[in-house]
Amino acid sequence: MTITAIILSHYKEREGNLKRIVDDLLAGTVKPSKIIIIIDNPDIKYEDERATIISSDKTFLPIIRFAIGSICDTDYCFFIDDDIGVRSNTLYNFTQYADEDVVLGLEGNRLAEGNNPYTKGETFNRNDYGSWVDVDIIIRTYFVSPKICGQAIRLFSLYKDLPRKNVDDVYLCLSSQHNYIIPVNEQTDITELGECGVGQSYDGEHYKNRDLVCKELR
Repeated sequence: MTITAIILSHYKEREGNLKRIVDDLLAGTVKPSKIIIIIDNPDIKYEDERATIISSDKTFLPIIRFAIGSICDTDYCFFIDDDIGVRSNTLYNFTQYADEDVVLGLEGNRLAEGNNPYTKGETFNRNDYGSWVDVDIIIRTYFVSPKICGQAIRLFSLYKDLPRKNVDDVYLCLSSQHNYIIPVNEQTDITELGECGVGQSYDGEHYKNRDLVCKELR
């Protein structure tokens, strides 16, 4: 099984996390075959010969990472936010549950009925549930096939009148038939590296956009 790890780096404040993320990925019992870092902030000067770095002076919507994943020659893509590090068996754990038709993650949301399905939904944090937990939206880490990445891009292209910001993971998960949170333990969990005071959720439109797109697409 081949795995390509993909990290989107936008926030200068989090640049210091990148080396730690790469170090952790390459120290695991299962290592990615390739690491891609997408940098869309010219103030970020990170260089690392262990990774393929795609740099742009133009800011992209976060769904760019799924577009790149859709064309990767790999069995699975592992997308991780730039405020998270993996542990020794994190990737190994994902491989034990891998399915090309499923989005896997460690945290998520089960949507509610009504006009605010995301913000009124049930939140599932990382935990050892002992079995898969079926959710509607996975957040922060995604283990997924390039096929589903392609489905997300197609769905994104069909709804040009809906909000485009803050919803890349919504399109990914709602283009998939199944999204599961998998069990974790001390060795298979992730490590919080810190938001550094920035992030999509700090955008005042974040939850409003997520509610609207979830309502329309579900």
